Amino acid sequence: MPATSYSGLNQAFRKGFVSQLRPKMLFAIILPFLVALLSAIFLLSFAWSPLDNWFYESASSWRWFQAASSHLSGWGFNTMSDWLAGLFSFIALCAISGIIGLAFASIVIMPMALKQLSQFNYPDLERKGINATTTSITNAIKVSSIFIIGWLLTLPLWFIPFMPIVLSLFWGAYAFSHMSRLDAIVEHATPQERSFILKKHNKGFWLIGLICAAIALIPPFSLIMPVYSILVCTHYGLNALQETRKQKLLSDSQTTTGQA
Repeated sequence: MPATSYSGLNQAFRKGFVSQLRPKMLFAIILPFLVALLSAIFLLSFAWSPLDNWFYESASSWRWFQAASSHLSGWGFNTMSDWLAGLFSFIALCAISGIIGLAFASIVIMPMALKQLSQFNYPDLERKGINATTTSITNAIKVSSIFIIGWLLTLPLWFIPFMPIVLSLFWGAYAFSHMSRLDAIVEHATPQERSFILKKHNKGFWLIGLICAAIALIPPFSLIMPVYSILVCTHYGLNALQETRKQKLLSDSQTTTGQA
């Protein structure tokens, strides 16, 4: 990745931190957390047992799983489902409630964040986006669906050493980057600009998601990540859009000069 991209990432995280300290953004932290909490209560009440049974049945065909289950029975557990399957099911449902909170933040908090950032950081950046609300909602549904399906399908892999960390980082990076990167520029960028920026800065958005996912593994910081990741991605996306338009103006100017 070019040095300028790293510079853009550093600026995005720094500006995101400053933006997070504004009163409205501090208050905004509470809303995704409440949505995630209510979702977790609902899912744990109605989905834990079915998921626990599916999880155990998926892994029980593995020989090493059966051997581990037999070993644990000597410690007072009748089956592996009494412990690991139940624990992983709990973690999975909490993660799903988290993506619901992140989707809520993307749809409800993002407009507030864009208004704040446009006013204080990018007042001269012209809005050229179309169908912003529809695009944002569609993206939130798409990313949430992929996350939930992917998370559940890879859940049995959690029994493999180190895979819980790897999968948590991967799916966390996917959620934080893909939920916010489109919303970050959808109100300002034309469809052509949007496509160009998402392709050119794909690695940058993924790196933002990975860093946010790693920070989110620390319990206290996981509360602020839905909003903070939005702010970081928005700063990164709008700065990229600003630079893209500057380069285009410069290119057009040089072309006009050359023709003259």
